[in-house]
Amino acid sequence: MSSRSGHPGWPQRKYREVFDQTCAELDLRRRSDPQFTVDALRGLLATAYVNEGNDWIGRGAVHDLTQAAIIAAFEHTLAEWQAEPAPDPPPRAPRAEP
Repeated sequence: MSSRSGHPGWPQRKYREVFDQTCAELDLRRRSDPQFTVDALRGLLATAYVNEGNDWIGRGAVHDLTQAAIIAAFEHTLAEWQAEPAPDPPPRAPRAEP
């Protein structure tokens, strides 16, 4: 596939650029925002799917490609997050004897 400007391979480069950038942003958010949870990411993914379906006026190839890369990055990050072992629970305080 080539663009109108004659640069073959631009769709793959654009997809990879958006995918990598989105994954990096999600990783940063996971590390810096304690309110960002698996459920929050699931919500973002659900919204991205809704946005993907809202194409009644036509967005064009670049926007469709960008949206597909964002969804793939959300799914990838979610799968990695869910595959991580659960963190160890905090130690319990010793019981006071009666």
